[in-house]
Parts: sequence; structure tokens; C-alpha cells
Amino acid sequence: MIPSINGLANILKLNEKLFINALENITHEHTNDRLSEHNNPVNWLTNHILWGRYEILNLLGKSNETNPYTDLFKNFKPYDEEIEFNQIEYIKEEWSKMVLLISEALETATEEQLAEEPKSVTPMGIPTKFGNLSFLVWHENYHLGQLAFLKKYYTEEAMKFF
Repeated sequence: MIPSINGLANILKLNEKLFINALENITHEHTNDRLSEHNNPVNWLTNHILWGRYEILNLLGKSNETNPYTDLFKNFKPYDEEIEFNQIEYIKEEWSKMVLLISEALETATEEQLAEEPKSVTPMGIPTKFGNLSFLVWHENYHLGQLAFLKKYYTEEAMKFF
């Protein structure tokens, strides 16, 4: 792995376990529940986090398919209770597959590839694929924090780090 992405790769590696831990003891009933009209439920967050992982794969040129979550979140689409989101068990299966794919993509990424201009620039304002990767890692952490908060709220258990 190239040294410039070691830190980001370590964060993604930690998130592999934290994501699963944040879903521990979350029930199907919890997944659709919203604390208010101004927050996203567990099912939206889990699907959105997976959307981000697919975006990382696409950014690193490791996905031969279109992101299957794109239509759910296109143009910053907010939560819509009419949309049927993938449920936790399916998400966990997808997550397990994604963990391996992301690991491989990070191992084979090159400095030249990360210096390329991306299709769009993220709020980080760094017009390189490295800038977009940095943003997507931050973005995943942001939503993982929301997921951890909801886990604590619904289960009265903190998300475990180990």
C-alpha cells in the first residue's frame, strides 16, 4: 500500500468492525424508526454508508458495476419513508463483501491514480481522487457516528470498539 493512504486505510479498517458493532441488537423495528422528522433512520444510514463504499471502489477504479445505491441518494435525496431500503441482514452480507473489495482496492491504488482529477469535487475542495477519498472516509465516519448514537438510543448499549 502506498504510504499516502495508510491513515485513511486504517480508519476504513477500524470502521469495518465498528459498522457491525453499531448494528448489534438493532431490531427490524428500530431500522425504520425516526427520532424526529429531521434525522435519518438506521436503514437510511446503513444503505448510505454502503453507497459511500461503492463510491470509494468506483473512485479507485475497482468496480465493474454501477453503484446499486445511487438512485436512493441521487442529488442529495433526503430520507423518504416510501422508499424500501435494504434490511440489516442483507446490508451485513453486502458489508462483508465490500470489506474485501475495499481492502484490495486500497492495496493496489497508486499515487498517479490518486493525483488524477475526479469526475466531481467534494466539499473538501481538493480536486484530486485523493481529495475525494479523504472526503468519503470522513463522510463514512460522520454517518457511522449517527448510527452509533441511534444504537445507544435504541439498545441502551454503547457501540463497542472491539
